[in-house]
Amino acid sequence: MKKTFVSLLTVVVLWHTLIFFNLIDSAFFPPPILVIKNLIALFFEDNLLSQLLYSLKRLLIASLIAVPLAILIALLTTHDKKIDDSLNPIIAFTFPLPKVAIYPLLLLIFGIADWSKITLISIGIFYIIYINFRIAIRRLLDSQACEITKIYKLSRIDYFWNFIIKGCQVELLTGFKLGFNYGLTLVVVSETSTSNNGLGYFIWKSWDQFKIINVYSGIFMLSIIGFIFYYIFENLIERTRHKFF
Repeated sequence: MKKTFVSLLTVVVLWHTLIFFNLIDSAFFPPPILVIKNLIALFFEDNLLSQLLYSLKRLLIASLIAVPLAILIALLTTHDKKIDDSLNPIIAFTFPLPKVAIYPLLLLIFGIADWSKITLISIGIFYIIYINFRIAIRRLLDSQACEITKIYKLSRIDYFWNFIIKGCQVELLTGFKLGFNYGLTLVVVSETSTSNNGLGYFIWKSWDQFKIINVYSGIFMLSIIGFIFYYIFENLIERTRHKFF
């Protein structure tokens, strides 16, 4: 954590140095200190907090849809060859498709209301968690530990919870870390063009009104949220590794 703050402080000092020597234009690259002051003012005096809550609500709903679905389908495709033969080609075909590319289609189906945004975010989170979890299960099923479960004849609950889920905890948490941060990206993308609230809307509106410092404040807010998500899951992954290894 200390190294992280040292790295961030180095960037801030370098940024201020470039402005001081007029190597970059402060009109387009406002000093980080001013951006942080503006962010605090917007957070407590303006409606930035409500915009943040709108974005987090969409991310939360999308996660509640995508995470259980990804876990369930990964379990099914790795334990039932017929389901795997049916679903895996579809997933393999659609996974490389940029998720933003299907957003116009989702707008046609769901309209400009929240469900088009939530669906886009859910799809992005689903693929990342599904692929990480599927690979982890395959690794576990090909290991010698799988033979031990057959010898001891574990019940279904013990097998799926104690062997599969706990055995794939690191990869599953890694999927959560990557999925939630990618989901945050899709939140912003979905809010920039067809929304009247959310952080994406706030950043886009600020750019449209040429309020550059507000654009940076919105970006800083997103960075803080992403930073929190990243380190929460990073710490959980490290604790899980120490627990098992």
